[in-house]
Amino acid sequence: MVVAALAATLITTAQAPSGALTAPAAAAAAPVGTVAEVAPDPVLEPGGDDLERWQVTDLGDGRYDVSWTSPSRLPLTSDRPTIGGPGLVFGPPTLDPDGRTVRAVVTAEVAPDPAALDVVLSGDRLDERGRDALAGAGGDAVAGVRTDVLAATDPGLPGAFATTTSDYELDPVKLPGMKQPIEMVGHVVEPSADAATGARPLVLFLHGRHGVCYDPDDRRGYTRKWPCVAPFAEIPSHLGYDYVQQVLASQGYATVSVRVNGINAQDFRLDDGGAGARATIVARHLDHWVGLAAAHQVDLDQVVLVGHSRGGEGINRASVQILPSAPYTVVGQVLLAPTDFAAQSAPYVPTVTVLPYCDGDVSDIQGQQFTDTGRDLVDDDTSLKSSVLVMGANHNFFNTEWTPRLAAAPANDDWYGRDEAPCGRRHPDRLSAREQRAVGTAYVAGAVALFTGDDATLPLYDGSAVTVASIGDADVRTHALGGGRSLRRPGIEATPSLASGAGTRLCRGIAAYSGGSFAICRSNSRSLITPHWGYQGSAVPVRQFFEMGWTSAGARGGLRFDDPLDLSTGRLELRTIVDPRRGPVDLRVRLSDSTGAATTLTPDNVTDDGHTLEPLLVDDYLTKLWAQALLVDATTADPGDGVDLTDIVRVELVGLSDRGRVWVADLSSAPDDLAPVPDVRLPQLRIGDLRMPEGDRPAVRTARVPFEVVGDLTGPARFLVQTTGETRGSRQRFAVDLAPGQKSGTIPVHFAADDVAGYPQRADVAAWALSGVITDDYLGVLRVEDDDPAPVLSVRLASRRVVEGDPIVYVATIAAPASYTVFLSGLVVAGPGQDLRGDDLRARWITRHSDPDRTRLPLHKVGASVYGDIPSGERRVVLRIPTRRDGRAEGKEKLTVRFDTDAEGESLVRTVTVVDAR
Repeated sequence: MVVAALAATLITTAQAPSGALTAPAAAAAAPVGTVAEVAPDPVLEPGGDDLERWQVTDLGDGRYDVSWTSPSRLPLTSDRPTIGGPGLVFGPPTLDPDGRTVRAVVTAEVAPDPAALDVVLSGDRLDERGRDALAGAGGDAVAGVRTDVLAATDPGLPGAFATTTSDYELDPVKLPGMKQPIEMVGHVVEPSADAATGARPLVLFLHGRHGVCYDPDDRRGYTRKWPCVAPFAEIPSHLGYDYVQQVLASQGYATVSVRVNGINAQDFRLDDGGAGARATIVARHLDHWVGLAAAHQVDLDQVVLVGHSRGGEGINRASVQILPSAPYTVVGQVLLAPTDFAAQSAPYVPTVTVLPYCDGDVSDIQGQQFTDTGRDLVDDDTSLKSSVLVMGANHNFFNTEWTPRLAAAPANDDWYGRDEAPCGRRHPDRLSAREQRAVGTAYVAGAVALFTGDDATLPLYDGSAVTVASIGDADVRTHALGGGRSLRRPGIEATPSLASGAGTRLCRGIAAYSGGSFAICRSNSRSLITPHWGYQGSAVPVRQFFEMGWTSAGARGGLRFDDPLDLSTGRLELRTIVDPRRGPVDLRVRLSDSTGAATTLTPDNVTDDGHTLEPLLVDDYLTKLWAQALLVDATTADPGDGVDLTDIVRVELVGLSDRGRVWVADLSSAPDDLAPVPDVRLPQLRIGDLRMPEGDRPAVRTARVPFEVVGDLTGPARFLVQTTGETRGSRQRFAVDLAPGQKSGTIPVHFAADDVAGYPQRADVAAWALSGVITDDYLGVLRVEDDDPAPVLSVRLASRRVVEGDPIVYVATIAAPASYTVFLSGLVVAGPGQDLRGDDLRARWITRHSDPDRTRLPLHKVGASVYGDIPSGERRVVLRIPTRRDGRAEGKEKLTVRFDTDAEGESLVRTVTVVDAR
């Protein structure tokens, strides 16, 4: 194994030191075995700029645990909250069991300033009042693209076969990392048994992350406690795709939609967000269908997977894991508004990714990575990778059980903009739920037909300006890679040619929030969504783009390459992003062969406003820098120009508009027909875990976190590693080269060993595939156990009897000052007598330490806790719980708190009596 150093960045996570303290993540923890109640999609009411919601704990050696606590439980959505700040790179975000506290760790020279930090969920900064997505003034609508009606049969229309519906339930499955087993429930829609369909491909649907339990008699009653207990019933998210299943079944396909509420209720415990667990459940259902196939006329050599939201990421993970030796073959996948936290793709698996422009949940439309990442992993991957951008579509309406007035449980429109804004429900370009389902039906069914042998629907996915009648006037844009295209990538096979009147360069696809760089694409704005680019400070691999800007008509610039492009029969495609700050552009494309002969052509693209390319929805937090397909039919070249179309070595853009800026992701020639896809899979990389003792000698030690390669490496491969949580100053980011035949290896991770008590160290290892291999389990953990005696904590009550209105005071002390911050946490437990309730305390304290929505319950039933820290060099901390004088005659009430005191799990319990004020 060769380790090549790259740029150093860092991400860390940590656990608490052993002994007299509890992990920071345990602050405000819920009782063991419960999950906080939450409505699935409430409008957040963030707590403004109250800095008291932030907590920064010094973990030693330049590592800081940073957390922010919401005034209410965060909604159960597909996106996940993240913490960020200028010049800082934070570790993987986690959500505490209280459902309100977002936590991450950062390595920095000084403690982060909470005033400069943000916590973001679905594009909204939760720590500031209002929703960022509401900031726009309404903006300009984007001009539509002139389209032709697809000549083939409309895939959105029902077929000729009668259908039948059934359901099955199998024994639940226990999965690692989750306390409760996962249900195995399938909703089947298929052609009737006597329908002469021939062998029926199987289409499996997997829903995303949504609420799990609701009260049918109380429209405001939700819980994430799993399994659902009466009066709560399960939200039947798996039934939300029945409308597509019915159409597919009528066309001759067998379909099943599976339920994973058990994962949704527990995946906050999993570093990968539950993608691996979802993939396992998909495989278990397919295993079940091996026994059903003959009776249902199912052809398991043609399986198509459809995943929505986090279900999309789970589906892709299943496609990666399922090998050619399995008793079923995945011939394609459709991902609806998917997450892709792992920046993964599925080589050799044709993939259509549907991106709703008005997605209010996965607002960064990160599913674009499934197309972009798949571009570079292996040279002979001919599987189609298509992105489908649906203007006016939101996240939820692809599932009827997430759609108001159709769902069994309460549901909502996930876009929280003004009604009249471009994504608002009253804007003429916003799709209704019915219109969005029509688009979903057509593009899912069309992709299923394409993957199972009907190439007639290909123009719906390859960038062609076509539509079908069943989607009405919905505006859908597409671009594609793979499928047999001959590709030229900026900075790899192509370099900038000599420009004339234009500024051109190669730039790295990074969305920089401050400043600029000669190497970074110019997108310095928080209000632009950049799905093709990584965010400044992120660890994922980035790609290079060709950038061209001009301020007068006639400017020209482009790319040259040594390996000629053959355009004699194929179509030239340039995936092109328009900079909205310079407006729409009118472009021509100039082709040159190796002799210098050139011809200038007009692209096929024409918008309703007569431009070649228009920006997409110019408005704050709405504009997406998404690459549109710039198409050129080279066969229309004037023969008199004398250009050899089989020998094109330079492609240039000519700007006819007065000004403009564009970025080109890549260019390619597209064949008339899809190329066959090899029946292979890339070897899978799986990162392991390692646990070891710290050791006593003060030193920097190196651990070796293992990895394995599943499958046969027939050539060299490379992946990128981010090690996080290492001692300050160690190398954190590097590439790993794999040799043919290699089956295993290790990742070096550095940590500090000493002879004084401290926080147990946790270092995370994240991997991203670069070439020749694909990641499966892409996250590994090194746990270093502190083996030094920890200071023992003592806690006393300032008074065992308190009059309501006065504070309850605890004084926590250690025998001698420590060299790190000692974090103290106590959990409210059931005690003798009548227990204190939430409404007996001041609201400000309840917001930070308990559940502000359930103040009428005893504090021990809602996971209330008290916490604080003893700074390095000090010996004690005073904790105060402010009681409230409520004027009620309640008699004596008790508050009992259990504090952990040492490494052996010893604890002490302190009970205080609160009496009525006279």
